[in-house]
Amino acid sequence: MITIISPATTMNFDKDSNLENSSNPVFKEDVNYLISILKELNIKEISDLMNLSEDLSKLNYDRYQNLLDSNNKKLQSILAFDGEVFNSMNTSDFNEYDFNFANDHLRILSGLYGILSPLDLIEPYRLEMKAKLENKNGKDLYKFWKSKITDYIIKELETHENKVLINLASSEYLKCIDLKPIKKDFKFIDVVFKDYDLKTNTYKVKGLYAKKARGYMCRFIIKNKIDSVDDLLKFNIEGYTYNDELSNGEVITFTRKNI
Repeated sequence: MITIISPATTMNFDKDSNLENSSNPVFKEDVNYLISILKELNIKEISDLMNLSEDLSKLNYDRYQNLLDSNNKKLQSILAFDGEVFNSMNTSDFNEYDFNFANDHLRILSGLYGILSPLDLIEPYRLEMKAKLENKNGKDLYKFWKSKITDYIIKELETHENKVLINLASSEYLKCIDLKPIKKDFKFIDVVFKDYDLKTNTYKVKGLYAKKARGYMCRFIIKNKIDSVDDLLKFNIEGYTYNDELSNGEVITFTRKNI
């Protein structure tokens, strides 16, 4: 069973870490190619590419210019990203067994790296998957990455005993995968988190809460070494529980009524 998540736009490379195990991203040549394009962008082009403020555009201009520098900071991807999902995952008490299980069962989608294992060493960057970065494969990163990421996930699923792809990624990042061949030969499950809305008397996806819940689910999977859909249904953290009525063969929904 493999779980996919989105990266975060914020990163933190100043963390104290005793994690010695590391690996390298799989799409090295493709990453280098994208970096060669990014290095040619000026500050305004970076701002237009991702709708960033001038300060953030300058920050990422400097990042792009320094990518691949031998003196650049590097950190395992599961530690480097610093958004709500990763904060809720809370790796501070992960042991070596936890990190190794994560490295075998968790994948982080990325606009620059394509797909990352948790122990892959990465550099500071920002490149959203939805960015319309023109390249040799087309006018955006979906064109560039879709077949590469899809083929890679298929090959990985073939090596797993439980050939299930669990989606905890956002729709922006899920679109970089061609689900048709995956659903043909494997099981695909989209995990959804909903909170009760008093005004409408229904359960709704609420952005910030859903992001945090994805992190809680990742932690649950890793700490409990979850490798089956049946065990996934036992998730019961921060008030979220499995809702059979709102679930089906391809969607598993967890709901909570009181925050």
